[in-house]
Amino acid sequence: MDIHINPFEDITEVDLRKTTKESPLTGFELPKGMFQKEDDHLLDLDNWDTQHWESILENRSLTVERNFGYAMFYYYKGIPDDEWFMSPGKQGQSVQYYPHFQEKHYSNFYNFTYFVDVFFLQSFTVYETIGHLLFKLFDFEVNENDPRDQISFNNAIFKLKKINRPLYKDLNKVKYSDDFQFGVRMRNDIAHNHPPYRIDSGISKSEGVVTFGVGEYKTTVEIKKVMIGLLRSIKATFIVLEKHLPLKEAIN
Repeated sequence: MDIHINPFEDITEVDLRKTTKESPLTGFELPKGMFQKEDDHLLDLDNWDTQHWESILENRSLTVERNFGYAMFYYYKGIPDDEWFMSPGKQGQSVQYYPHFQEKHYSNFYNFTYFVDVFFLQSFTVYETIGHLLFKLFDFEVNENDPRDQISFNNAIFKLKKINRPLYKDLNKVKYSDDFQFGVRMRNDIAHNHPPYRIDSGISKSEGVVTFGVGEYKTTVEIKKVMIGLLRSIKATFIVLEKHLPLKEAIN
């Protein structure tokens, strides 16, 4: 059957106040001044640069929540994939995928997965921006020739171990939480492996034996759950940072 996809169908009708209501970040205000250094003065270019990066962090956080809202708009328009395969199929096929889809559902599904991709890739720009800010705040050494001294969220946490152990421990709790780890896994599958929202080939090989069956697939309900968990981990990270980094007045 020919399927006609309508990219971004009805997107001008999205009310983000409604479609983001399930986001843990809704109503949460990002604290300002967490990464400013205490001894600020008029010509302190470090703090001027830090304020610029804090603005980037805020914008990226807002972008993540907006993309969650757009994804939820198409999710609630209808994607009937709870039963994503049927065997035998309605017309006698050995396996029928998406047996409850009508044409409109394919457009909803296409648009949902587009914003899922953007959501997961953007979410980790939030974490990498936090890593950048921690490197600046604590004057961590940057050496592009040594992976341990390259700016990243993970490296920043590791370097905190010796100089701010309470912050190190609390950030590690977030990093190893299910919310964060499931988000990392889904992001990696989207960026590097088989997309979770596409049915894989069903072919597997173990100890030289090749088998074939129904492919693996994550339903939109499962993807939504991981998205909300990742948003929850972002909020938890901000709360940890606010707890351990005394707020300073931002430069005006």
